[in-house]
Amino acid sequence: MQIPDPGKFTDPIKLRKLAINARRLGETKLALDCQLRIAELAGQPYEAGMEREFWTAVSWAEEYKSVVNGKNTKLTKVRAKHKRAGTVQCLIDWAKDPEVTDGFDVLIAAGHSDLTGEAIVVRHAEMFDPEIVAIAERKLSTERAAPVPAE
Repeated sequence: MQIPDPGKFTDPIKLRKLAINARRLGETKLALDCQLRIAELAGQPYEAGMEREFWTAVSWAEEYKSVVNGKNTKLTKVRAKHKRAGTVQCLIDWAKDPEVTDGFDVLIAAGHSDLTGEAIVVRHAEMFDPEIVAIAERKLSTERAAPVPAE
């Protein structure tokens, strides 16, 4: 059986169907790759850089939570906070939170630490107080994440 490449898909609905079938067949990596592609597509309307990375991360977390919850799930608190305080403040709060989310753990385990909010902070260190960057770096290193590649 030839496995489709999620990176070639542009339709989130088809990607979700592929992910469902992949999970049913025990192909967890393919299912995760589909979720990552959906998130990548969701970030495309935003300007390249930190804003796009933030919305890609939010979209991935929503896809992940939707699977866990068995229904379409939006991160309404994150979206409301973003509307009120903006991207930088959301990322600061993610980095400062001593707890890690289930999504963070899944991304780390799958080798995608680059999609965490902490990694976004590290990549865009010039936008943050050095203390926040240090906290994000510590959190990533504590979780044995791979180094965060620079853009």
